[in-house]
Amino acid sequence: MPDPNGTIPPAAFVDPQVNLYSADLDASLRFYRGALGFTEIFRLPKEGPPDHVELKLGSFTLGVASFGALQRTHGIPTGRGPPRFEVALRTEDVDGAYGWAVAKGAPSVKPPYDFLGYIHSACVADPDGNRIVFYTQLPVRATPNPAARPTFTNVLYNLYTNDIEKSLQFYRGRLGFTETFRAPQGGPPTHVEMELGQLNLGVSTVEALERDHGLSGGGGPPRGEVVVWVADTDAAFSWMLSHGAPSLSPPHTFAGGALRSAWVGDPDGNPVQLVARSVPP
Repeated sequence: MPDPNGTIPPAAFVDPQVNLYSADLDASLRFYRGALGFTEIFRLPKEGPPDHVELKLGSFTLGVASFGALQRTHGIPTGRGPPRFEVALRTEDVDGAYGWAVAKGAPSVKPPYDFLGYIHSACVADPDGNRIVFYTQLPVRATPNPAARPTFTNVLYNLYTNDIEKSLQFYRGRLGFTETFRAPQGGPPTHVEMELGQLNLGVSTVEALERDHGLSGGGGPPRGEVVVWVADTDAAFSWMLSHGAPSLSPPHTFAGGALRSAWVGDPDGNPVQLVARSVPP
């Protein structure tokens, strides 16, 4: 709420996670739990078919929510279209991880390859076509073992953007992410990595994605979102709107009144959820 001088105080954003939208939650859970080794930590509702399931891999929290529930509960239209993001998993055995995932039914997007002179990578898709990248630094030292479930040492959620400077202004300046890496080191960046709490977030240009990897990205309905917890959803929503973020869904309660959420858009139209636990009346 505005202070006595009429200004809106800054909001604090904590405990970020990523939510993906799915057309088939059961298929998504088989992939992320069974093939990639995520552990389920929460689901809603607790009985019957879920609308939202949260998973953990190391310190990374991934939510999987149904397209229908998002539109029905929060009024946000979603759907298929070109992927806007990827989940990148670091592993010493990229070739083995790629072989393991393909053997488990994941469609191949790009077999193992080197790029920029220092990264070895491969890419598959989850059941909704979202890209899952396996990567390591060159030189490759591991002997490929596609018969063993891969071990992942880091998770990066990477967004594709048409204007990386606007994205940096939003995620660094508005949400408080701290920059940790950029490439190239000099001149306009094509890829920047940031941290907020346990979440590693990357923003990359659509042009670099096409140039370096031969893949397309951006456009179409959103398939996922960044989620941040706040002390006061209404105040945080007002803060974001006062700094130019468009409203996607105004503050409202859900989950039986336990949570209060709002959604704003980033410069590319990707949803960002602001969520707080409801204060008992």
